[in-house]
This record gives sequence, C-alpha cells and structure tokens, in this order.
Amino acid sequence: MTYRLPISWFYSLLASLVALVSCAVPQRAESQALRAQAASYELEVLVDGAPARTYQHAGETHMLGEQGSRYVLRVHNHSGRRIEAVVSVDGLDVIDGKPGDFANKRGYLVPAYGFVDIDGWRLSDREAAAFRFAPIGDSYAAKTGTARNVGVIGVAVFPERIVRAPRPVYSPYRREQYEPEFSRVPSTGAYDDAPRAEDKAEQARPAPAAAPLGSAGRGASADTTSAEAAPMKRRSRSGLGTEFGEAMSSHIEHVAFVRAHPTRPSSVLGARYNDCAGLYALGIDVDGREQPSDLALRQSANPFPSQHYARPPADWRRD
Repeated sequence: MTYRLPISWFYSLLASLVALVSCAVPQRAESQALRAQAASYELEVLVDGAPARTYQHAGETHMLGEQGSRYVLRVHNHSGRRIEAVVSVDGLDVIDGKPGDFANKRGYLVPAYGFVDIDGWRLSDREAAAFRFAPIGDSYAAKTGTARNVGVIGVAVFPERIVRAPRPVYSPYRREQYEPEFSRVPSTGAYDDAPRAEDKAEQARPAPAAAPLGSAGRGASADTTSAEAAPMKRRSRSGLGTEFGEAMSSHIEHVAFVRAHPTRPSSVLGARYNDCAGLYALGIDVDGREQPSDLALRQSANPFPSQHYARPPADWRRD
C-alpha cells in the first residue's frame, strides 16, 4: 500500500526547507547592518579623547561628528582569543589607503580581553596621519577619487586559528587495520577540527604577510581600478568625511597571525557618521528635541504669522 500526501502539504514543506536553508547561509558583509557591537567585539570612537555620541537608527549605529575634530578608533576584544581587525574608513583601508578588502588585506592584532587604538592613516611603522572630520570635498577619499563611501567606518574581525595537539592513537593490534579514522591527520601533526575543502583551497594560495602587533602587515592589495587612477570630479556635498590629517608618532611592530578562516570574518562591526544636520536629515533626534522634516514644515506653514509690520533683513539698507 502506498500513501500520497496532499500537494499543498508538499509545497508547505518545500517552503519550510527553503526558509531553513536561507537562514543557514551567512549574510555577506556588504549586506549586514552596521552596528558598533557584535558578539564579543566592540567598536568605540573617541572624539578629541571622549567617546562620541552615538544613536541607533534603522538597526544601525550612527555617530555625531564635528568638523575639525580629531578622532581615534578603539577596537575592543571581550573574548579570550586574539583577533585581527581589518579596518576601513570611508571605504578605504586605514593601512594602505586603497579600497577596503578584508579578504586580501591584513589588520591590527587585538589581544584577548584587550583593545587597540587606531589613530590615523598609516604612513610607516612609526607614523600615522590623524583622522579628522572635514567637509567631504576635503576628505582623503574625495582627494583620491573614491568618495562614494564617505561617512562609514568598518571593522572585520578574524579570530585566531586554534592549533590543537594530535589525539593519541591506541592500537594494540595491527595499526593499519585498527587505526581510528580520526587519527589520520596531515603529517604536520596539527589541525583545527576536520580539514574542510574550502580550507584546502585556501592553503593552496600563497601565505599572506604576518599581521603586525597593533597594526597590519603590508599584505597584498587589491588591483587599482580606473576610478582610483583618475580622481572623480568633485561635487559639492554636504556632510562630513575624514581628511588625511597631520603626521603623528604611532609605533607598530609585525607579528605572525593565522586566521581561523582566511577570508570569512566572524563579525563585521561598523558605524555611520555625520554632522548634526546630516543626522537630523535621517530623522535622528540628536539633542532631545524632535526635528520636523522639510515636508512637515511645508505642510504646517502659516500664511499669517502674528506680526504687525514687515521686518527688514539684516543686510537691508535704506536708500
């Protein structure tokens, strides 16, 4: 005897399976909402030495900046495992100034239960150019022709790979016959759980440069695009960007670091920043007073405000 399920039940089951698969697939970093905290990691922005004012809007973290102020990025690691933080500002890597690419660039090493301060664009192992808020036209991104992503900070977090000692093998009889399956590990004698096909593919690639302590190694950079080679024509845009500030002392050193996964970060932190007017335009209540939108102002305009006579403007002169 055979049993036939109703066709509606079949489609319901199929929809459930599709939903489960979609939930299991991790989101791409580009599509994730930018938040300053995720898992055991946190991004803090210090403006002139004090924590920046932040706001949560539409599921993302927004930060208030002021033109001319200098800021420092502080990456916190609240886990018991060292991490590498690949950082970008305005879509540009803070180490080489090229478009951000966490898969092929190296970052700053953050100790377990510690933090690291990133104070500017890296000039050398001893100097950095300070991060300072500036008009978009004066930002480093605009001057290099890559101002499309001005106003955003990103941190890709890569935990360190844990290398475990090989498990002991007990084989009282013939080893080739009774050796447990799990003991057949690479001849290196070290592994991190079972080797995966994607890890084998990554191992075939040339090893990247070592990550510096508190900074990134001079790893391979992405190919320069034609848009970078020829700076874009400047447009007058409101809001804030980050300029290439004054040179300042900033010492780093390089250390070896192996990522748990070579190209996939465990978390992506971030924040969007703008001046007061820019945050108001998004509908963010900056100073505790609700700022009406332009449409609301027009719809509530009063054609007869209480005033007896016309008041001359400040630059008006009687002939």
